Amino acid sequence: MSNNVSLDGLAPHTAEMPAVALSDPAIIVLAEGDSTSAVNNARGHIFEKFVAQLLHAFGYSKPTRESLNVTANGIEIDVVATHELSAHTALAECKAYTSAVSAAMLGTFHSKVVTRRYTDPATQGFFVAIPRLTSNGQQLADLITKNDNSFRCLTSRSIVAFLKERRTIVDCPIDGILQSDPAVIVSAHGVYSACIELDRDKRTPLRVLVWGTNGTVPEPLTTALSIDPYSQERPVVDAHGPSEAQEPAQEPVDMIVTVNGSQSDFEYQLPASPRFFVGRKSLVRQLENAIDDKAGVVVLNAQSGWGKSSAALRLQSIASERSGCSLIIDSRTATHRRFVTDSLRVAAQKAHTEGVLMLPANASWGSLSSAAKTLADAAWTGGPLIVFFDQFENVFRDESLTREFRDLALTARDLSDRILIGFAWKTDLVGWTESHPYQLRDDIRSNATVLTIGPLGASEIDTLLRRLEKEIDKPLAKDLKTRLREYSQGLPWLFKKLAGHLIREIKSGASQERLASEALNVQGLFDADLAELGPTEQEALRHIARYAPIAISEVMERVTAPVVESLVNRRLVVQVGERLDTYWDIFRDYLNNGRIPVEDSYILRQSPNSVARLLREVRRDDGDSSVPDIAGRLGTSENAVFNLSRELRLLGTTTYEPNRVQLLSEIWNSADQEAELRRRVSSSLRRHRSYSAFLSLAERLGNVSISSFSKELPSAFPAVEVSESTWTSYARVHLQWFEYSGLAETKSGISWTAPPEGTSGSGSLLGAKLGRRSRGGFPHDAPRPSMELLLEVSSGVVVVEESRKRALRPLLVLNAVEVAEDGTITLAKPSLIEDGRIDSGELLALMKAVPGVQAGLNVLEQNPSAPGFAVGSAVRSTISAQWTDSTTKGLGGHLRSWARFAGVKTLPVPRKSSKDA
Repeated sequence: MSNNVSLDGLAPHTAEMPAVALSDPAIIVLAEGDSTSAVNNARGHIFEKFVAQLLHAFGYSKPTRESLNVTANGIEIDVVATHELSAHTALAECKAYTSAVSAAMLGTFHSKVVTRRYTDPATQGFFVAIPRLTSNGQQLADLITKNDNSFRCLTSRSIVAFLKERRTIVDCPIDGILQSDPAVIVSAHGVYSACIELDRDKRTPLRVLVWGTNGTVPEPLTTALSIDPYSQERPVVDAHGPSEAQEPAQEPVDMIVTVNGSQSDFEYQLPASPRFFVGRKSLVRQLENAIDDKAGVVVLNAQSGWGKSSAALRLQSIASERSGCSLIIDSRTATHRRFVTDSLRVAAQKAHTEGVLMLPANASWGSLSSAAKTLADAAWTGGPLIVFFDQFENVFRDESLTREFRDLALTARDLSDRILIGFAWKTDLVGWTESHPYQLRDDIRSNATVLTIGPLGASEIDTLLRRLEKEIDKPLAKDLKTRLREYSQGLPWLFKKLAGHLIREIKSGASQERLASEALNVQGLFDADLAELGPTEQEALRHIARYAPIAISEVMERVTAPVVESLVNRRLVVQVGERLDTYWDIFRDYLNNGRIPVEDSYILRQSPNSVARLLREVRRDDGDSSVPDIAGRLGTSENAVFNLSRELRLLGTTTYEPNRVQLLSEIWNSADQEAELRRRVSSSLRRHRSYSAFLSLAERLGNVSISSFSKELPSAFPAVEVSESTWTSYARVHLQWFEYSGLAETKSGISWTAPPEGTSGSGSLLGAKLGRRSRGGFPHDAPRPSMELLLEVSSGVVVVEESRKRALRPLLVLNAVEVAEDGTITLAKPSLIEDGRIDSGELLALMKAVPGVQAGLNVLEQNPSAPGFAVGSAVRSTISAQWTDSTTKGLGGHLRSWARFAGVKTLPVPRKSSKDA
């Protein structure tokens, strides 16, 4: 560095300024302007001049700018300069950010310089990293400069050293104060110095001092500095001004509030404490690895109520197991950038008290930079320090605050040996992701270990069910367990809300049978919460929800203290520091827009055809039937009737009355009962998770088969664990209900599509027969009993009897007969019987209309001696059935027999294949 260089407009300097925490000096570029773009443009030109002066100190003429970019994140400038004596070229890249510059940026620029040397071997390289390089970046810089004498890295420290050497900046003229966070202010008025004066006891900022080499500081510069993030809303004072002490202005301070866990398994208003944490073994291992592998930053992502806060509290207990310290902070009280540094201060002091670390004598909480330096200089005597920010989605409302947290995440990379910074925010957000903070969010996430939390699994729900039984001191009915498993969807918050409802009801004397018959609807539970409130309380609650988190003082301007106390005591509102919020953000959303982001999730197990048998009996009784009467007429058990009626209650078409099945009066009194029934079923299914899964699959595939749909259902019902064949059965039933209600349509009976809006649906539950039940395959029985019944029907009146139902079933599948309400069987197609004989051609046509049969017949046409397994395999493949080999073989053998009755040529199966026949 040349000794005879002076920077234009920069005055001389004396001695080095004292400091508390030796953080990297800040270099702040200030400018004035009428708009943000005007200010950024002015800042860019001021910084460009400053860089030119730096290069001039190394003997270079005025550089030529190649690019200049000024954003809220900092200033980037690339220039090319020529040495005044040797005429060699220098490339310079300058990055002035609010956080350390990465090794990747340095590596990219060095590669650019090396490439330039292929055509200009004497090219010099200057990389300016403000405030500094990351630890990895510094290691790379040391390696490069050791092996490349024509490459230099400058940081804010080396720049400040240069300015001091040139006597451009001077010491603070005020003695006897604690200084922190030294800074150089570069402006159109010249170059000035600044520092933060600390409170001697708290080591937090009192005020900002700024001074030049002589004379007073221009007022426009102090005004610009006062609104710069460096000042943190503290008063800015000219250090050359009056020497008497000035009382600094009081700045609003954000309260640091920690997250509290529940005191029981089903205290749904609070996240689960580690004592009540359930399962999630994989997530716990990942949390342990984040600590042990020194991840630096961890992000928990999940939708609302999926257990982020509970996982953060579990992380806290893991830190304790490792002799560490943690602070789980509720971010809803954060409104100022200072919140970040104050959080680190509170966490560090807690760790100091617990013996995890010893803070250095020169500790400073003047800024994020000095706080990081304080933690880096601490003497660690215990395990890790975890500082975790929960409810972080609230921070995204403030871009400046989000940027400070982003800088914390970037800074944490260099503190990862001892410190883990955590964030949790919900992923079911839409609005803010379309605005600027999403870039800062991605900066945090890209520098973190991201852990995604899913719903609870079947085994974890089993654990909660056992704990619920312990809570009510009695076993849960099987059907009630099933309802809880399905309705909760594996969501911790939803299970606890439903469980809390059941606990209250059972302790009040409600029967489990009645509770199992109800649709456990969370919207109904929310409405029940609201129904207990008076008009004033409801108005206050909705106001809190609209502006949450809202200052208590603002709420008290609208309502009296007893109203607020009532909402808090009912656990509808929670106090977070000096603010109020609803106990769940899902409840808040419901109050604000009337919508619940939770779909219905019961499983339909009975097909429309099965339910139709029940409904037709109910219709015979004018819409109100006794369960024993129906069971007797249908020749089945009362439990079977209960299972059939359960589907109708879930679909919102019947009311609950012990031992009765009652159609809703709106359906029974409708001019078109079937249309009203179908409308209600359609309305219920549109809110169902399985229908959303169907629409998603239809959008991707176009045609949805039972096989493909059955593979989607486990993710729609994460808390349910059944066999693959059972999922196939559920898929078939749901598709049939979609078809009935007009939400799906099929032409082949093999696959379903999403129909145009307004499709009327098919079949009837109350009167005429529904479409054939063909998804189980045809035929599963030998033809002779059915043929004999068919001939009997053609010759006279036949009434359905229990002994004839098996023979009747294949004829119904073929649409060969119809059954009237009184049980009378008649031919659906009279031409099927000619002169007392079955017309084989008519029978064949009916068989070919059944899904899958044509494929089996094709096998026989190509090879009349084809064994049953080959014929059945063709049917199984065509309809995507999940049959065992024995079922496939049996169906194929029966189809060979039916084919003979229909006039299809078959030959005996060769002996070598007889075992497959």
